[in-house]
Amino acid sequence: MNRFSLTSTVAALLLATPTLAAQQPALPDLPPPGPSAVDRLADVVNPPPLDEKAVQKIVNDTLRDRDARQKAADEAKKTAAADAGHEVGSDLKLNAAWNNGLWFSTPDKDWNIHFGGRFTFQSSFFAQPLNLRGTPPGNGGIPASGPGAGIGTLDDGMFFRRVRLRSDGTAYETFEYIAEIDFEQLNLMTFDHLWLGIRDDYYGSVRLGQVKVPMGMEMVGSDYHLTFIERSPLFDAFLTLFAPGLYYQNSFLDQNVLFQTMFHRVQPLQFFANDFGNGNYASTSRLIVTPWYEGDGAGVLAVGGSYQYRTGDLGRTLQPGGTGSTFGDTQNVARFRSRINIRDATGIGNINFLGANSNRAVDTGFMLTDGVHTVVPEFLMNMGPFSIQADAAFTFVEDARTLYGGGGLQPLQNVGTAMFWGGYVEASYLLTGETRGYDRRNGTYDRVRVREPFFLARGEDGRTRFGTGAWQVAYRYSFLDLNDSGINGGQLIQHEVALNWYMNDNAKLQFVYLNADRLVPTPAQSGIVNGFAVLAQWYF
Repeated sequence: MNRFSLTSTVAALLLATPTLAAQQPALPDLPPPGPSAVDRLADVVNPPPLDEKAVQKIVNDTLRDRDARQKAADEAKKTAAADAGHEVGSDLKLNAAWNNGLWFSTPDKDWNIHFGGRFTFQSSFFAQPLNLRGTPPGNGGIPASGPGAGIGTLDDGMFFRRVRLRSDGTAYETFEYIAEIDFEQLNLMTFDHLWLGIRDDYYGSVRLGQVKVPMGMEMVGSDYHLTFIERSPLFDAFLTLFAPGLYYQNSFLDQNVLFQTMFHRVQPLQFFANDFGNGNYASTSRLIVTPWYEGDGAGVLAVGGSYQYRTGDLGRTLQPGGTGSTFGDTQNVARFRSRINIRDATGIGNINFLGANSNRAVDTGFMLTDGVHTVVPEFLMNMGPFSIQADAAFTFVEDARTLYGGGGLQPLQNVGTAMFWGGYVEASYLLTGETRGYDRRNGTYDRVRVREPFFLARGEDGRTRFGTGAWQVAYRYSFLDLNDSGINGGQLIQHEVALNWYMNDNAKLQFVYLNADRLVPTPAQSGIVNGFAVLAQWYF
């Protein structure tokens, strides 16, 4: 029965009994009745329509209650997991991703494995005066050179400057490793990094194996990210790039102070994972302070330095062919020399010719010594797109005795403590607004992060679209002085100008012009070499 029929029935009954109704006493006035049970029942059966705001309120209240319950459940789960602790290696499923290289990682980041490498293809062109094409210095260096000694012939050409394959990463959350194999010599396979380590945010990192020696801003940084094609002549003359040994580093004060130290051998060629010679050891330590760091490296000031003490190398271990002296091969010796900053690859592939053209422009020749001290002050500053970087090196050779003599010195003549030194300063500016990266963990420069990768394509509207990549201009001045105490290995002054095009985070082109001035005592030949080089690099 609906509401209408019920009302009609009641009305009919009242009309049918008028006498009874008339006999009832008058009732006082009452307030209007509220909704009857019948009305309330009708509202349930046929509810009034809801407007949009009411519906939205109900939905929002329901979602809010659900989110609150889910949040409480998640918090309880996190608390329980924290109380129970994380079991390292409990989930070994690997996920692949690309981050400037191919990475494989477990969900909890207990394992992170990177596979990558690089190749750089270089074209070199030289303008060399005839007087510098004479025979390069022998084992006696510039002091023992004969009349007309030059640096050999520099040949124009093309070659692969670097070819490397690399894997690095972390294992079991606390172990780390790098294995990098060097293929570019063609006639032999050597190693760059080849070490295993343990790392901790509080206690620091320990590494064992073939490790980069903590010595010099440009040395600690990777040649992936060099502003110029080659490191400065300090690299050739004084600094040690890789060596087998035991390494430790740690940072303090929110990574604003970095300490690195290493006990190691000093390899004559620096790219092998072994070295021999009784008592031939070295110790190198480095301290870098970063009083200013902001904007993820857009603003950086890093200052510090490194110190190394090492013995000489056993003469017969030097490659190729030792010192060339039967006596010298049984002694501890040291030698300081450097090439110009653009190289050719004449002779690469010859089984007895390591490192392509190894002729040096300046050279002290072999000296007998039991101890060498080297001090290297360091500096780097990034201010947005502008960057300036500098290193210097001062090397003190204890009780130096020339093996071959020359230049007025007799063979094995003791000249006391000889001091050789050099330095460079380079400035760069990114025309497209990027900044050089800075690696806080290792205290050195890092890659340029390209804002707009280069591309060239025709759009659907028929118009040509392109991205600029990042463009950088740079200048470097370097100076090397290998003259002291009658040992006159010569001076080398170089000016370099670079234009670099970073097409994306993995590819770049470098264009470098070089003016190298060789100043040596007669009868060796002084002169200026002009060079131009183009280098294409893919690294990942």
